[in-house]
Amino acid sequence: MIRRAVLATALSLLATTAAFGNGRFPRAQEFHQAPRPNGDLMVVRATFGLMVSVDRGSRWEYWCEDALQYGDGYDPPLSYAADGTLLVALEDGLVTTRNGCTFRRQPDLESFTIKDLASSPDGRVTWAIAVTRSAQPDSRVARSTDNGLTFDFVGDPIPGVVLQTIEVAGSDPSRLYASGTRNVDGSPLLFRSVDGGARWALAGARFGGATGVYVSGVDGRRPEVLYLRATAASSEMDGGSAEGAGVLFRSDDGGETLHDVLRTRGPMRGFALSDDGRRVWAGGPEDGVWRSVDGAAPQRLSDDPVDCLRYSDGALWACRAFAPGGPLVLRGDGDGPFETALRASELGGPPPRCPAGTLSRDVCPSRWSVVRRTLVPPTPLDASTDRGPAVAPTPPPDGCGCRAGARPGRAGLGLLALGIALSGRRRRARRGANS
Repeated sequence: MIRRAVLATALSLLATTAAFGNGRFPRAQEFHQAPRPNGDLMVVRATFGLMVSVDRGSRWEYWCEDALQYGDGYDPPLSYAADGTLLVALEDGLVTTRNGCTFRRQPDLESFTIKDLASSPDGRVTWAIAVTRSAQPDSRVARSTDNGLTFDFVGDPIPGVVLQTIEVAGSDPSRLYASGTRNVDGSPLLFRSVDGGARWALAGARFGGATGVYVSGVDGRRPEVLYLRATAASSEMDGGSAEGAGVLFRSDDGGETLHDVLRTRGPMRGFALSDDGRRVWAGGPEDGVWRSVDGAAPQRLSDDPVDCLRYSDGALWACRAFAPGGPLVLRGDGDGPFETALRASELGGPPPRCPAGTLSRDVCPSRWSVVRRTLVPPTPLDASTDRGPAVAPTPPPDGCGCRAGARPGRAGLGLLALGIALSGRRRRARRGANS
């Protein structure tokens, strides 16, 4: 019975390992909500596609990567336009969709990698960072005022720089901030525009060795106040964190100077800012969620490990670090505990409204069958007894390199070897007892 139990667990682990179809640990990464009057539309980007709600989070459906026209391993920036159109930034342009069934390529941006998107609070204007695909890339900023139907470039190219993130001030849509890196040495830079992107000035901010600098938010009342996340300098990292410590900077003068708001032991994957700028939240999978009110020292709000945060329409949303069958999306008021907004078992399949001949109808269902087994793995049964299910195996860590049809990893081979060894030991014991 022991042999059958071990082998059943080993085979279950192998099945779960093989279910990670795109080779990455499943993770929700980013939350967006369309501006009013289309606030019923919500999207969460995940490592396996998009999770979309068309009824304000009551139900969620799955949109696969194939339909969205990007490949495994890519995490596309997203934004909603005023009419509820979803814009999806790609390595080779941009696509838009309103219904999740048909997707339109944006011809104005076909020859660029779109690094980031940002929309005004009402969604009427969307900015895109467009980077040339060359050995020495340059960056440009493009703008759409017709829900992503067309884009026009504003301002001159920024040579020798790869811009990575862009944000707009809610109280002054002509005030933009963008972060990036120099091609020659990878050093982080912060740029500022006060005329809607027509001209860009290099801000004086210095990051003290921090890398991966992202403009995370601009105060809704004071356009000169902004927040930036980064990975702390290697000399400041906690040796116990595999991905490096996070740091949240604040600038009160349009990016000329910075001061620390929060430092985390692990990566700071989540940031949120209330509409009035008074409350700030930040955190990650190793540190939970921290909150600062009116500039006071941050206090821990929640122990929940999170991979994203966003304050939208009066609620604080979070992507919960993945556990098989567990919560994927959390919701709270920003001052108290979170509640579960979406569990893995509640995610529905591709939208049934899509007609035959669309990728959402013809390709996504097969993708969904793999995703479903990954999110809610079948409970392995203990074949040696009638006592019910055995303990479900722990999934492999992020970056395991697993993929559909892959050879068993060390954990799977170890369990198989253990089962074989136990089987041989019991056979030898029986032979000894019968001799």
